Amino acid sequence: MAKAARPLRRITHVTEAPLGGVMTYLDDLLGAQLQSLPDVQIDLITPEINREALAGLSSPYFRLIAFHHRRGSPRALLVMALRTLAHVRRTRPDILHIHSTFAGAAIRVFAPFFPNETKVIYCPHGWAFSREGSRHKLWAFAWVERVLARGSDAILCISDHERREAEAFGLPPAQLVVIENGVSSRTAAMAGGPGDVPAPVRPERVPGRRLIAFAGRFDRQKGFDTFLNVMGQLGDEADGIAIGSSITSDEALPPIPGNVRILGWQSRSAVFDLYRQADLLLVPSRWEGFGLVAAEAMQAGLPVFASRVGGLQDIVVDRQTGRLFEPNDVATILALIRGTSDADLARYGEQGRQRYLTRYTADRMAEKTTDLYRALLSSDGER
Repeated sequence: MAKAARPLRRITHVTEAPLGGVMTYLDDLLGAQLQSLPDVQIDLITPEINREALAGLSSPYFRLIAFHHRRGSPRALLVMALRTLAHVRRTRPDILHIHSTFAGAAIRVFAPFFPNETKVIYCPHGWAFSREGSRHKLWAFAWVERVLARGSDAILCISDHERREAEAFGLPPAQLVVIENGVSSRTAAMAGGPGDVPAPVRPERVPGRRLIAFAGRFDRQKGFDTFLNVMGQLGDEADGIAIGSSITSDEALPPIPGNVRILGWQSRSAVFDLYRQADLLLVPSRWEGFGLVAAEAMQAGLPVFASRVGGLQDIVVDRQTGRLFEPNDVATILALIRGTSDADLARYGEQGRQRYLTRYTADRMAEKTTDLYRALLSSDGER
């Protein structure tokens, strides 16, 4: 006889990721969960650097547990994993929801020591084996993921592409669940950067020049060098505004063209203010699990020109909500920007907004995530 479903009383989220997309995702997911699950205790274990980015989350049932963490340090990962294990054994949450690859690897090693009643969900936010690297290295990452899958009750993929990649590299299909990222309408919370909340972006528009936005980390994955190359070749045809900074990359940035303004990390309200004023968002990533900035731009009705990689090719519909191109293809990006009319840009923006409302709201994401939690609590299966 099947067990009756246990009530959902406590959720623990944990990540080692600093700032950026994972923090935006957690800000949106937890914000929606605090609204839809008002009597459920929600804990978040995360690096101290993320505290200000999540300042908009507030509830008597929410606790942020911050720790000092140096990204890439094996010792720091071990300390985080042991701290998570101690917390889980002490509080015995119904759900342990792990975010990002490094946290997933470090914490799931200790899965045999978790309470039996705690269900473990792992969300990689982009597979390590979907990035650049040798074939042997990528298959080694996949082997690790297959072994650690035994410590998961479910593996949450943030796009259909991420699920397809997982299956192609041998992860168990029965564990894979697709819940696409969602974007909240709460634009006053911090987007993922330290410091005081800056004034909204008010770019001065020059007649006849397009305003092209970039948002994200200034590193190789996000293709920031491609953005700068494109802007340099556009010259006086366009102006660029880049929101973000280098976080995970030690590479020196290319020279900044004179038509590009670097703003650093901004409040989320400032990010959306830029989206509302720009002509298009350029997302020249080399790999992506999802590509959250694309969904954010679509919420604001901004066309998205993006690389045909990862989840971006699921979000952006070519010639409907923006344009797709191959990564590193500067010549094609230039041709697309120059060859797209203002009328087409307006149409892409309107259709992107409708696609956001249909597929990428935070409420929809939170509802499907809660459905997954409850399904796991209703199951009799064990890891």
